[in-house]
Amino acid sequence: MLEVKNLEFSYNKVKTINNINFKVRRQEFSCLLGANGSGKTTILKCLNKILKKDSGFIKIDGTNLDQLTQKQVARYISMVPQEHSVAFAYNVIDIVTMGITPYLSFGKMPSKDDYDKAFEIMEKLDISYLTNRQYKELSGGEKQLVLIARALMQDTGYLIMDEPTSHLDFKNKNLIMREIKKLTKNSNTGVIMALHDPNLAMKYCDRVIIVKEGNIMADGDTEEIMTGNNLGRAYDIDIKINEKARGIEIALPEL
Repeated sequence: MLEVKNLEFSYNKVKTINNINFKVRRQEFSCLLGANGSGKTTILKCLNKILKKDSGFIKIDGTNLDQLTQKQVARYISMVPQEHSVAFAYNVIDIVTMGITPYLSFGKMPSKDDYDKAFEIMEKLDISYLTNRQYKELSGGEKQLVLIARALMQDTGYLIMDEPTSHLDFKNKNLIMREIKKLTKNSNTGVIMALHDPNLAMKYCDRVIIVKEGNIMADGDTEEIMTGNNLGRAYDIDIKINEKARGIEIALPEL
């Protein structure tokens, strides 16, 4: 279990994350939901030790994050960021295979088996056609799919994803969410994803943590939390949950 307790963080001495508490369990697809600037990305960066928290603690399967080096953290948690820049002209297959870096000793190179595994992951995400393309030449959506493949290659107990669908079209948004849902059910992986689309959260996530102005506004099972009232408070707009065909709920702003 990934446990966050009393987490606080400040930018330039201004408190932006206040007394955050939640747990992410293995085989559970959780999301941080909220408007832009609510604090979702900051929370995720604290979880991955990219940002240094002011106070509180984060435990990963009982181990305090503060006791781990960054390389050790990468064996527990993999992360898909919003954006990623690469200085050198790497092929896509090399970027994906870099997911095993936390497990390689100094000077050791990936094996043929590692490259085969990377290609299998790319096939699952329907991006094998990008294998020999240069990462720098890809579209924003293609880059995001490659970063997701790299995170899956890392094969950790917990997967952190920061708005992974933001650059994707309708098909690929649902493809990625479906694959992540399958991952949590068919493996021992816990997923926490930052989202701002309540419809994706309702369709795919087991648990929703609504964040507003650096605070947790609501936390619980998706069906319990995803109400028009909660979403309206989160986004400062009147929202109605409409029942649509096949039982899929859709959140729509009331204009």
